Amino acid sequence: MKIFVLPEKPDQAKKYAHALGDPKNDKGIWKVYSDILKADVLIAPAVGHLVEKDNPYKNYENWELENLPALPEKFSYHVKKGVSSSFNNIKKCIKECDYIIIGTDPDREGESIAYKILNEIPGSLKKVKYRLWANSLTKKGIESAFKNLRDPSETVNYYHEADARDDADWLVGFNLSPFVTIKMKEVGELEKTDKVMSVGRVQTPIVSLIVRNHEEIENFVSTPYWTIEALNEDGLKFTNDVKFDSLQEATEALESMSDGYTVVDVKVENKSQAAPKLYNLTNLQSEMSKLYKIDATRTKEIVQSLYQKGFMSYPRTDSTLITTNEFEYLVANVEHYKKKIGKNIETVNLTPRKEFVNDKKVVEHYAIIPTENIPNIEELDPYEKIIYQMVTFQTLLMFSENYDYQSTTITIKNDASSTEFKTSGNVTLNKGWRKYKQTKSEDKELPSLKVADNLVLKASIKQDQTKPPSRITEQYLLKTLLPKYDLGTSATRDGILDLIQAREYVKKEKKTGQFTPTTRGIKLIHFLDKLDIIYTNPETTQKWELLLTQIGKGKIKKSDFVEKVKWAISKQIEKGKQLL
Repeated sequence: MKIFVLPEKPDQAKKYAHALGDPKNDKGIWKVYSDILKADVLIAPAVGHLVEKDNPYKNYENWELENLPALPEKFSYHVKKGVSSSFNNIKKCIKECDYIIIGTDPDREGESIAYKILNEIPGSLKKVKYRLWANSLTKKGIESAFKNLRDPSETVNYYHEADARDDADWLVGFNLSPFVTIKMKEVGELEKTDKVMSVGRVQTPIVSLIVRNHEEIENFVSTPYWTIEALNEDGLKFTNDVKFDSLQEATEALESMSDGYTVVDVKVENKSQAAPKLYNLTNLQSEMSKLYKIDATRTKEIVQSLYQKGFMSYPRTDSTLITTNEFEYLVANVEHYKKKIGKNIETVNLTPRKEFVNDKKVVEHYAIIPTENIPNIEELDPYEKIIYQMVTFQTLLMFSENYDYQSTTITIKNDASSTEFKTSGNVTLNKGWRKYKQTKSEDKELPSLKVADNLVLKASIKQDQTKPPSRITEQYLLKTLLPKYDLGTSATRDGILDLIQAREYVKKEKKTGQFTPTTRGIKLIHFLDKLDIIYTNPETTQKWELLLTQIGKGKIKKSDFVEKVKWAISKQIEKGKQLL
């Protein structure tokens, strides 16, 4: 029996080979007998994408309006230049083997890389028998993955999803980029020598968000408003939510009030807050941007490096949960982690809790956590060290006590006008995990009051101004906006942010991480608005992403989705031709 394993990268292949036994490397092909698989194993890696999409219109000029929309019936692929030796090694192994185990990265992109290679080798798809799903590249992690091989039918829809996404992106870019560029030059929005205006399914709505935010700030006119607050002799403040548009209105409201108030409600709740969630890639990128001004791409590269060295779990994950399997090895290594990062955290929660551990909800990948392989911290580069310590610290907090506090809200009513005022405060009962991670909140102990108590307070008018929206930062994009609209994935978001900067649509301020649009970016979005092209709207991309997710779950067909994309592009171009 001879088995072929297809990894995505040479380093991955080497780790697989050494985890399976005592391997030999024969001109780029690893050969090893595996006790786990009870067979001879051949391992020949890809080097990422060996195969790329053909241009279906090689003799076709899509930069002429009469040739748009260009909607090919299907796509074909070819082996990229310079990688034929890797491809031929894979082809040779497939010819020799009895069956294939797909061992590319355990995600949509990895699935796509594998099947695009296999599609170019006749007869190979019939030999695919198992899918290796390795969330950890430690020896134990790889051994566990080989002992728990998946049926390829469980993951093949991820390939169809990735392929649908790739086709959709190609169709949007190949059609709308030339269409918009030609039209902008026709009406004088661009010079004849100006660069192409690239339009993309994901990049364009992100540029749109930054442009809209910028224009809201630029067009914002601050206006005054007035509120009324009431204070007791100790300075305790009770506030009212009503905002008055004029000082006269506020004054009339104040004059209707007396100094007497009655307590109408006292709400006291004991609350408990578990430690912060474990990191997924987007949250970690957001944190690194905020704390260290490290951009998203660099953060992903660092985590990928730690993963490949076997010190950290798979990086391109959206999950903040782990399974009981990971929890067990983390518990076993708690004291080692503490010592390694120099944090004396009291770890008392040594049984799984639903906030962190849920076997049913971890479908593809679990959260980013340290592996059982613990590095020599001093041998890591400075940023690897920072990220390893951050991830390990966040993981250790999972084992600490909850933060327990008492929350009190007091509502009072003015005796003369019946206007309600409120004050609230929290008192810590047990600091728990907050002993180790600083937060901005402070204790505010309220006086002991009960319903029907009478108070004497002094009310006064306070003037304030409306404030413009905050400028969008990389952290806010990663943590809030991109997940909100499903713009990109954890694996692609950093690349898209780099792309819109490289295409000179936006600029990022290094110190603050704030994004501002360029004149070029503003021109693009305004022109797309004139053409009524839907790709400026992030909700359009969000709807597409929901459909793509359904492909990944096997609930809709890739072909149905792509046909809808073609229909939408066709309608957009028809409408655009009529408008301008």
